[in-house]
Parts: sequence; C-alpha cells; structure tokens
Amino acid sequence: MNDKEFLKTWRTSGREELAAQITPESVNEELRSVDICWFTGIDVSRYDWWNDAEYMLSFDPKGADLSILNARAPVCDNHSMYSVDDQKGVVLKAWEKKGSYLATIQLKRSTPATGPRPEIDGLWQDIKDGIVSKFSMGVELLETVDTRDKNDKLVNRTATKWRPFEISIAPIPADNGTTTLSKSTILPPNFATTLAFRQREVEVLRLR
Repeated sequence: MNDKEFLKTWRTSGREELAAQITPESVNEELRSVDICWFTGIDVSRYDWWNDAEYMLSFDPKGADLSILNARAPVCDNHSMYSVDDQKGVVLKAWEKKGSYLATIQLKRSTPATGPRPEIDGLWQDIKDGIVSKFSMGVELLETVDTRDKNDKLVNRTATKWRPFEISIAPIPADNGTTTLSKSTILPPNFATTLAFRQREVEVLRLR
C-alpha cells in the first residue's frame, strides 16, 4: 500500500490523531506509570488532503466514549500499530474531569522473563527527564456533523460521537494545553478560543 492509499484508507475509517503534552510530575517509578491529561477539549485545526483546505475539528463532550481506553488500550509509538513491538505500554484507566480528559498509562519494563529492553528503559528515562513529553490520541469519529460555507467548503466538523482507541508517544502536539498530573496540579482550562494553539498545530501522519 502506497502513502496515498494508506492516507485514504485511514481518513475514510473515521480515525484521527490528536496530540497532547506531558511533564514528568506524576511519575510512579515502581509501577512505571504516569498520569496525563491527553485532551483539554479544544477545537483543533485539521487539513482536508483531498480538497487542499483547512477546517476546524470540534468534539462534543457528550459524545465521548472511553470504553476502549478503559479496556487496556495500547500506548504506541507515534501511531504505529503493526506489531506488538510498536506497543510501548498500556492505558490503565481513562476518565473525564471538568472538561479535561485524563489517563494513567504504564510502560513496559525489563524483567527476567522478558529480558533486557534497553529501548523501553531509555524511553522511560526520557519521560522522567522531561525530554519525551508529548503524547497523542488515536480516535474514531463515529458520528460527525459538518458545517460548510456558501461555496460548500468545509469549515467545521463536529464529532458528536467519538471513541479514542490508543494513546501514542509522539513529538508534535495539537493540544498544547495538556500536562501530566500530580496531587497539586490544577486542571488546565479549555482553550477553545486560544488562536495561538491552533496556529502552532502541525499535523504529522506516520505513513508506510
């Protein structure tokens, strides 16, 4: 499958990738886990590859379905899902609180049974050091409502039903208002009207 065919298949499946950022404030060394806010509910700028145009993607909080995340969904490497080696960890739980979407994720570890996993150990150290600090969700858009202008150009797409199915370690965030959580952390507000976040959004697709 070439890049264009992959992109067409991905887009017609109703799946999207949205990114989030973390800082290593809630690291649990024993469990190798960290709490993250993976989405603050903002509208994000997306790109229509077929019509060469940008549009805004909105998420109706009433339509959020976190069932897959709460069924031990995978934590992947930049949305790669080709083998178990691409899975770096697991989502232990996911929930919504005051308009923000939170999760506890756990990374794999080196054990006598698995043998050494230097790449995972290095990744965990980078998270603790704050070097690797951003995550992204893969989400299925189950039902959407489109708003178009007088020229039939897509202006806004609202996901009225949406279901995240994985969280990825990824370098570029669309949602810059997210963070890891600790007991003293105040949840970030919804930045739906913060233009700076939208202007900084860069979309990166992993194509094979």
